[in-house]
Amino acid sequence: MKFSPRSSVRLPDAKAFTILEILLALGIFMMILTAVYATWISILKGSRAGQRAAVEVQRSRITMKTLQDAFTSTEYFVANQKYYYFFADTSGDMAAVSLATRLPGSFLGIGRYGDQVVRRVSFYTQPGKDGASELMMSQAPILLDTNDSTAAFTLTLATDVTLFQLAFYDAQKNEWLDEWKYTNNLPKLVKIALGLGRDKNRKAYDVATTLVALPSVGVAPDVQGASFAPPPPSMPNPGDPGAIPGQIPGQIPGQYPGQIPGQYPGQYPGQYPGQYPGQYPGQYPGQYPGQYPGQFPGQVPGQPGFRPNPIRK
Repeated sequence: MKFSPRSSVRLPDAKAFTILEILLALGIFMMILTAVYATWISILKGSRAGQRAAVEVQRSRITMKTLQDAFTSTEYFVANQKYYYFFADTSGDMAAVSLATRLPGSFLGIGRYGDQVVRRVSFYTQPGKDGASELMMSQAPILLDTNDSTAAFTLTLATDVTLFQLAFYDAQKNEWLDEWKYTNNLPKLVKIALGLGRDKNRKAYDVATTLVALPSVGVAPDVQGASFAPPPPSMPNPGDPGAIPGQIPGQIPGQYPGQIPGQYPGQYPGQYPGQYPGQYPGQYPGQYPGQYPGQFPGQVPGQPGFRPNPIRK
């Protein structure tokens, strides 16, 4: 115990942390804070990577769905070849394709041109940010004059594209072709490969492939106009002058007598009741007594036994 020189009161001994203890406590606190910060940064990076991967997967899915809808709705009419050409360029690292298609109601940008759903749709790549390629889609009605005032609608389908390739199946040759040169013909199958993103080796780490069957074929001019050859003179159409109502189309009138009921009365006796007199009793007047009025008294007015109805007052 110590005594204060100014007071006779006895004070307890004062205790305090040493510098070494303070430094040790600060070190432990910094370690804990660093661990918490590192954990939070890891969670944040993982969340961002997961969101980026989900966005890329969703974008890849939408892009592949758009490509499939465009290919499966392809149209080609021979009478208007200049509007329905099928162009495909696979000579470079990135493919490009242009086709005429009748777009479904769920297609991207379907409401841009009203009810003009038959459009020319093109898919191609162009340089984007950081030197990465972007997959573009442009569409316009096949009869639209795409000048400066009426530009085609363009949309970026995918970014950071590292792979976009097409392969075509030729049904006549029964083989797959890396290049399609027949602009006036449609392939039977199309194989699509799309890669997004890059790994450490600068290669695509998310590659999606699909196989699309084109149900369309070239429509001939006669079918396009819904025309048909007229029947020969010996086979008239129903409703023509002289044609018998209900007659089988193409049948010659009178070729088979009696085929149509009522066409030739009396052809077969007994076929219709009343056709021949006396065939059925009571069919003709006077054949059997008592058949007609006047046979019994009182039946006809003026004869004995007839009593008219009294007049009511």
